[in-house]
Amino acid sequence: MNLDDLYNMIPSVPCPPGCITCCKKFGIPSRTPEEDLRIKAFLREHGISGKLNDFELSDSDNTCPYVTTRGCAIYPVRPFICRLYGTAPNYLCIENVRPITMLSPEEEEELLFLYRSIGK
Repeated sequence: MNLDDLYNMIPSVPCPPGCITCCKKFGIPSRTPEEDLRIKAFLREHGISGKLNDFELSDSDNTCPYVTTRGCAIYPVRPFICRLYGTAPNYLCIENVRPITMLSPEEEEELLFLYRSIGK
């Protein structure tokens, strides 16, 4: 199993167009070294620079460095935690957006276990 297989196990969340609420509340998303490499390659390939390359945020800023006024700048390569958000009991969207079928607590636990296994 690889990251893409794992990503495909996560239901899609129908975020409203332009919604960046979670991006503005939770800071820099956690990611594995492989996800970090994917993000850096995506940023280089798309010529994205400035704040998006700066992983250091001030202590008072909880905004993800990848969010723009138009949404997520790295959406195609967003990390697992961003994909999981809104789909599982412990990662509910604060705007109350839900996928058609939520993950069960057991499915959430299994996905997190698999993600940790892949990240090693």
